[in-house]
Amino acid sequence: MRVARALFECAERHPDIEAVSCRLSIATFRYRPHDLPDAQANGEYLDDLNRAIQARLELEGHAFLSNAVLGGRYLLRGCVVNFRTSIEDAASIIDIVAETGRRVRDELA
Repeated sequence: MRVARALFECAERHPDIEAVSCRLSIATFRYRPHDLPDAQANGEYLDDLNRAIQARLELEGHAFLSNAVLGGRYLLRGCVVNFRTSIEDAASIIDIVAETGRRVRDELA
């Protein structure tokens, strides 16, 4: 639970990540670039972008995140189940998501 909380707190601090919830060993968040135009700020664009990010993360093998839909928003869901997962791992996941998000967003543009 401590590592999930750290994952959530890292997401809260990152300018391109929107932290949404943290319960027990699960943290939810999504890539939401700080410079996103208002027309794309909600809805389908962000859902599609985060779906693509999740697929890319899995394909590249950098991290495995599942998904959740809360309040109609498609979110990335980190669930910490391995006792060897560290707080440093949690921080790196947020950086990996942001970097992957930038690349995916550029490709979709």
